[in-house]
Order: sequence, then structure tokens, then C-alpha cells
Amino acid sequence: MKLLKADNYQTWLIEEADIAVLIDPWLSKQLQPDNSIFIQRKKSQASLLNDEDYEKVQAIIITAPFEDHLHIESIKSFPKSVKIYTSKFIKRLLLRAGVANDIYIINEDGVDIGSINIRALPTGFPYHPATFALLIEDSKGNRIFHEGHIARFKYLMKNNIKADVAILTAEEVKLFGFLRLGMDYKRTLKACDILGAKELFITGSNPEKTTGFISKFLLIRSIEREKIQAKINLHDQAGNFINLD
Repeated sequence: MKLLKADNYQTWLIEEADIAVLIDPWLSKQLQPDNSIFIQRKKSQASLLNDEDYEKVQAIIITAPFEDHLHIESIKSFPKSVKIYTSKFIKRLLLRAGVANDIYIINEDGVDIGSINIRALPTGFPYHPATFALLIEDSKGNRIFHEGHIARFKYLMKNNIKADVAILTAEEVKLFGFLRLGMDYKRTLKACDILGAKELFITGSNPEKTTGFISKFLLIRSIEREKIQAKINLHDQAGNFINLD
């Protein structure tokens, strides 16, 4: 199973046996139209996906109802044969936006996409139940845990959730200075320790690049790269990948 950080933000490609799954794809250089004032983000490169990657994509997973996860333009760029897996709430938003692909609900029971099993797990405050985490397992038992915002530590410990690779936030973001929207490095390392992960990929990278009205109310702390690297193998650049055999 191959994991690729497909852009410098939070688009992920999982590939196994020539079948690929995309997580939260935003595949254009600009998140919103120029006249959008609430939230905006721009990229110098849309993504690192090539034509072959696109052709392999058989499923898209949308983990959150926010524009930077639920990017309608990117979703509509794929054929209608590509299946979408998400929550009931996000499914309603997709239908309202005119997405014509088959849309399935994913939960803790999981779903098989090719030889990959993917389960939706509860996320932490303040995101639950609007968003969900993922536990991805291949036929050899290799596991990837994906949490786009705040890990729910008690759930992970109670259910003995383990993973070889963790995809987590590690650049602390607070709304109005107190409501946590992204984990700091200590919480990130705690999640890795609970999971038993040996490799850490960073999602939601460079939150300071988010602009617009909302950015005026965000307190952001840059990634503590050296402190993280002292504890675990860190991957935080676009194009970073790992093959799990």
C-alpha cells in the first residue's frame, strides 16, 4: 500500500494493487473564486497527481463538510463512475451541489475498496460529529490512521486503535485564541504514541497560508519540526510518500 501527500496541504492518495483512493481532494490552485472574502487559499501547484494517478482513482473519501475538504470543483473533475464515501450530512451537501456520482455512507463497520478496508472513526472536539477520522488497512495488515483535525484520544485508547503510519495535524490553530482547530506537536506525538505509529505525515500543512476574513481570528503556531523529528520519522512536504509492504 502506497501513501502519497499529493499537495502541500491535505490531499492524500492511497494506492494498492493499481486501485487508488483519494482523501479530501482539492486539485486546483485556488480554493475559492476571487470574490470570496470569508476563506481563501492558493497553491503554486494544483497537485502532484499525474494522469495515471487520476485513472487509478476508483473512490473519493470526504471527511469534513468544509470547503478545503469538500471541494466540489475537484470532485466533479472525476468521472461519474468514481464512488464517493462520506457521512450522511456531507452526502446531502454533495447532492445539493449536483454531484452525480454514487455516494455511500462510511462508518465504523468499514468498507472494502479493492483490497483496502477503510473505517470511519469518531474525531475529537469540536469537530464530532461533523467530521470523521479514518483507519485504512491493506490485505497484509498495514494500517494508516488519518485525522484531519483533532484526534479523539480516549476513543483510540479504549478501542486499542493501532497504525503503522499516522496522518495528523501538528501546527496548532486556535479560533479566537482558545478554540482548538489543529493539534500542537505535543498532542500530535501523544496520538502517535497511542497508535504505535513509526511514521508521521502532516495534514492541514501551513495553515498560515489561509487568508480571508476567518484568518483574522486564527492564532497559529508553526510546526515544531525538530521536536517531532526527535521522536518519530516526519513527512511534511508535498510529494512525500511511503510504501508499506
